[in-house]
Amino acid sequence: MVTLTINSKKVRAKENSTLLEVCQKLSIPIPTLCYHPDLSPHGSCRLCTVEVSENGKTRMVTACNFPVREGIKVETHSDKVLQARRILIELLLARCPRVPFLQDFAREWGVQKSSFKTENPENNCILCGLCVRTCNELVGANAIGFSKRGTHKKIGTPFEIDSSRCIACGACEYICPTGAVKMEMDRIREIKHSDTGILRICRYARLGLIDFMICSNGFECWRCEVDQMIEDRFGTHPVFAIKPAHNKQPFQVNGFTFFPDLFYSEEHIWAKPIEQHIRLGLDEMISIFAMEADSISLPPKGSALKKGQVLAEIRAAGKKAKILSPLAGVVSVINHDVEESPNLAWRDPYRRGWLVMIQPDRPEELFNLDSGEKAKSWFTKEASNLTTFLMKGVPQSSKKDRSPREPLIGKVIHQQWDNLIKILLPPKNERRGK
Repeated sequence: MVTLTINSKKVRAKENSTLLEVCQKLSIPIPTLCYHPDLSPHGSCRLCTVEVSENGKTRMVTACNFPVREGIKVETHSDKVLQARRILIELLLARCPRVPFLQDFAREWGVQKSSFKTENPENNCILCGLCVRTCNELVGANAIGFSKRGTHKKIGTPFEIDSSRCIACGACEYICPTGAVKMEMDRIREIKHSDTGILRICRYARLGLIDFMICSNGFECWRCEVDQMIEDRFGTHPVFAIKPAHNKQPFQVNGFTFFPDLFYSEEHIWAKPIEQHIRLGLDEMISIFAMEADSISLPPKGSALKKGQVLAEIRAAGKKAKILSPLAGVVSVINHDVEESPNLAWRDPYRRGWLVMIQPDRPEELFNLDSGEKAKSWFTKEASNLTTFLMKGVPQSSKKDRSPREPLIGKVIHQQWDNLIKILLPPKNERRGK
């Protein structure tokens, strides 16, 4: 933690956090146009400019990408800051005078009109770069970027040639605050047909968020039940609701590993779409049953697996645990390594220890499982409860710096097998809220 002064008040903040993040937590209003919490800070609009004093020197910095430091003094609404913001807003108004969003934004911050000359009144791109960073950082397509410099700077495809990297996901249009980015239906159809012939692959499948699916609505997504379901569930574009795996790293939660790019069920099964299939496996909590398992039984390849049907049966020292499937489908691949070495499901549950792959009956049901922040919240609560329970059976002298997944805990698991079943796999009417 570091101590700094903001508007004459001392505050404490986490190291590596930015001034904007700290001010937002303190409910100090700072205007932004190019900032988004899921994207890297860019500082291009410069509207978040604040005044920072450090070592006897004062300078203007952009709050979105300026890290907090010990002892600095920050002014967010000094005369100098307000004047700078006013000029910046006037410049934006001069660039895009007819954009309703920008007009409303300017009025909100006390600017009624611009004193600068307008070169092109039809221009509606403020060069915030949100579309570029979304395409590059979240979608991973890198289909668009900035080109040229100064007053000629603009956003487009490399060399102004139609980009084959574009997957027509629509994320750039969704994130654009001014409506400068428009998805043209003819171009969408052309892009989505270009590398697939007559196959019309759904944009969510192209993003890797659902199983392979052919669009039956001519890419008019607003007519699609899957699209409507996703919008109703998340209230945002899927790129922001479920950020792709390349932008997320696993981390520890109470001694158990959480993978942000996976879907999780209350049966403690993780799911991951892979091409035309969905891979299923045990999360690290339920995998403790496999720590010293004698066998893991899986459904045969080609069998029809119903939702709520036994996906895996783990046996150890005369005990057994039945793990239920959160999805329905046909079993397409079985991980025979787990059948031969059941302990693998405990040692490496997210990689080599996965269970089966299924061809889902209804791919959209994947989105009924938890993901993102909702999954993290549920996972954290479950991991905390499980860790507390497991550590009760460990001698006090052995608790220090001990993970709930270490071998010593295996003895506790065998002794408390039935109680663990009740904690991790209770009947539906007894399950804890997520």
